[in-house]
Amino acid sequence: MVARINLLGSPSVERAGLPVAPPRGSKAWALLAYLALTPGAVPRSRLMDLLFEEAEDPAAALRWSLSQVRRALAGAAEVSGDPLRFAPNPGTLVDVDVVAHGSWVEALRLPGFGGGLLEGVSPRVGPAFELWLSTERRRVAGQTTAIWQEAAHSRLARGDVAAAVDLAGRLVAADPLTERSHELLVRALVARGDRAAALARVHECRVLFARELGIAPSPALDDALRRRGVAAPPRTAAAVDAAIEGGAAAAHVGAYERAVELLRSAVDGARARDDAPLLARSLGELGGVLVRGVRGSDEEAVSVLHEAVVLATDGGDRAVAARAGLEIGHVELLRAHYPRMEVWLERAAELAGPDPRVLAWVGVYAGIGRTDQGDYPRAVATLEGAADAARSADDPRALAYALTAMGRLRLLRGELDEAGRSLDLACSTADDLAWTSFLPFPRALRAELTMRRGDLAAAADALDGSYALACQVGDPCWESYSLRGRGLLAAATGDDALALELLIDAPAACRRQRVTHNWVEGHCLDALCRFAVRRELAGAAGWVDELEEFASRRGMRELVARAALHRSDLGQAGAAELAAVLLAGLDNPALAAAAGLPA
Repeated sequence: MVARINLLGSPSVERAGLPVAPPRGSKAWALLAYLALTPGAVPRSRLMDLLFEEAEDPAAALRWSLSQVRRALAGAAEVSGDPLRFAPNPGTLVDVDVVAHGSWVEALRLPGFGGGLLEGVSPRVGPAFELWLSTERRRVAGQTTAIWQEAAHSRLARGDVAAAVDLAGRLVAADPLTERSHELLVRALVARGDRAAALARVHECRVLFARELGIAPSPALDDALRRRGVAAPPRTAAAVDAAIEGGAAAAHVGAYERAVELLRSAVDGARARDDAPLLARSLGELGGVLVRGVRGSDEEAVSVLHEAVVLATDGGDRAVAARAGLEIGHVELLRAHYPRMEVWLERAAELAGPDPRVLAWVGVYAGIGRTDQGDYPRAVATLEGAADAARSADDPRALAYALTAMGRLRLLRGELDEAGRSLDLACSTADDLAWTSFLPFPRALRAELTMRRGDLAAAADALDGSYALACQVGDPCWESYSLRGRGLLAAATGDDALALELLIDAPAACRRQRVTHNWVEGHCLDALCRFAVRRELAGAAGWVDELEEFASRRGMRELVARAALHRSDLGQAGAAELAAVLLAGLDNPALAAAAGLPA
């Protein structure tokens, strides 16, 4: 490493391990942070509007701040061109890039890791930049907690329980109102054999949640106190194999309780035999079933999957390691830890080699995650590749999912004909499979498409059907999609009271369970905000605050832009300018048109 640019904690620049004179003025740091965190080149006019609007000569003020940045970065990075582009030199490390794209091992070594973005820097800027900086600080904070979480799980999987307890404790300190943080610490304490400390942590979490949130933690917190096991695990390798196969078969037909029972017995049997390859297979299958079929068990699932990756990697079983890594990537997608999702899905693809089945699901999850963030060009290419891989693998479930995800993307972009083709094929594929637990998803999206085409009566019937089926299969995400659609339909037919009730219920449905697709909650919250702002409801500003906090912490760029548009409609200073800046980085013609901007 030749140089390091530190934007976390108190910002600094180092060359050859020694600090260099920092740029003068807080606006120079603000300028550097904006350039480093904004993909691509940035027009100088945008920077003048954001940072120097009140200067007597904005262009001169920008040139002076640029000179300060360039002096501090000499030999470390180039800032040049019009539009301006930030380009680190070979050998230069930028800490925010490591947190976003590097490993947890690299991140923990950063001097400012755990600190906020530009701590102690308070530039005198306009409201648009203040809004941008607050959203970026929340996004970086969310990435930081995801790193703590992954690091603790990885240490626990390696048997380094002391380090796992320390890391989980840091996670709780950074993210005290998230239950899974406490659950992970409890699991680490139990693994260390410190039951008294684990019980104390459960009690402290209950007191904290009651005081701050007015709720009690879920049963998963108490479950973390118990070491799972079965009374009579299988004793022979053949019996363990049979339990693994039986568990996988039970999961395929939706009998998840039986699947978990069989796979737990397989894990215990493999441990008793000290058979690492068999244990890796058992853990990988169990973790996948816990992710897909057992609500509220995500933290146990991640612990199990991390151990499977370690054992399979050490034993050279790339196929098992690939599938376990894929499931970890899936969990990170659901949690909206998109940088960690990318890391794990890339690792799974590398381990899988040419296996089209794993590559199909890697593409499905990556395409959904990229859509969540508003990265449409990459998402389209990824989902098209996923559909091709699913066909090559003869995996109709992966194909149905890829087609549904593409239909969702096309709906978000207002490309209704393309959405219709994808969703019709997705529904027919899922129908042929009798995949009842999945069908509410494409059906709800197709019902929204019908509504947007103007056939409200048909849309009402379709939404009622998708909601009823979602309730039968007990999937809160699918319920949320249908409730959102029914709320929009009620608004379109003039029943504002019913619309408000349904649009409040839609994001709330996702919150009933912990293992849900976070983006769906944000998507539903955006619909509530749009309705409330247009109807000038008293709660509108509070819901917009909630949407902005929710989306910015998770890096959902398009939802952050939508929140800024809602703020603009409410008349908040700087919101329209921020919305224009954010929309410039998104390729969504429907949203641009709705905002009155050129597509």
